[in-house]
Amino acid sequence: MLNQIQGLHIEPTNMCTLKCPDCGRTEFLKMFPKKWTNKNLNLNHLKEFLDIDLKGLTINICGTYGDAIYYDQLFDMVKFFKDNGSKISLATNGSYKSKEWWQNLASLLDNNDEVILAIDGLPDTFTTYRINADWSSIETAINVLKQSPTQLVWQYILFSFNEHQVNEAQELSKKLGFDKFFVRHSERWDSDRTNVPSTVNQLTEKRIEWNPKSTVEIDPLCKRTHSEHYISADGYYMPCCFVHDYRFYYKSSFFKNKNNFDISKTTLSAVLTQSKDFYNTLEDAKINYCTFNCPGL
Repeated sequence: MLNQIQGLHIEPTNMCTLKCPDCGRTEFLKMFPKKWTNKNLNLNHLKEFLDIDLKGLTINICGTYGDAIYYDQLFDMVKFFKDNGSKISLATNGSYKSKEWWQNLASLLDNNDEVILAIDGLPDTFTTYRINADWSSIETAINVLKQSPTQLVWQYILFSFNEHQVNEAQELSKKLGFDKFFVRHSERWDSDRTNVPSTVNQLTEKRIEWNPKSTVEIDPLCKRTHSEHYISADGYYMPCCFVHDYRFYYKSSFFKNKNNFDISKTTLSAVLTQSKDFYNTLEDAKINYCTFNCPGL
């Protein structure tokens, strides 16, 4: 497994300024407000945990609960990975940071890296989902990053309110100076959600079958790409970020045996050695987070 690793997924913080409906953070705060605590990843623990050659790996700095740009050691983290020969893929909404902040970040990145801005609609509609986002400060980020070597990417999640605006948004992305524009489906159409697009595909429809007796075959992304190894903001390893979804995590073996996956107490090579059985039996285990997120077609 160690020699197959292509990348890592790091969530450095669970803090965010947005209140997106259906986001795991928003829903958790709504249901269990007294259980929530803000977390920031201990960078020294992360460095010691990663006892592997990082050269050439893609480091996906992306939140499942938070937005990475609000991590107070983000520049130090990026510098650490760049000094070790890694490629950076940073996903963010991009709101509420200054021109100087973006210039500092851009100075650490090169043409092997990318910054993905999550903008689901046009400037006057994207806050239908990205509640509390700020177009003015996002535009500040765009104006800095388009002049830097790093690749600037617009990510556009389809909703009922924006699916008719894709072409217009793509044209705007070109005008603003983005290098890439891509459309994706949400991962959260499993129940009574809002703004469901008419283009929901077969994959998302299958996600309704995530119960323990599911007959759905899985196509595990973790084994297909070898780049999903996830470290949470509170310092725990999981094979992918889907495991950390609060609907699954607290009944999973990764929570029940969380001390074995505490990055302050172990290393990545040790974790992967003890996780061989997990990967070897993955397709037959029918684990709920796997059948929900990685159903085979």
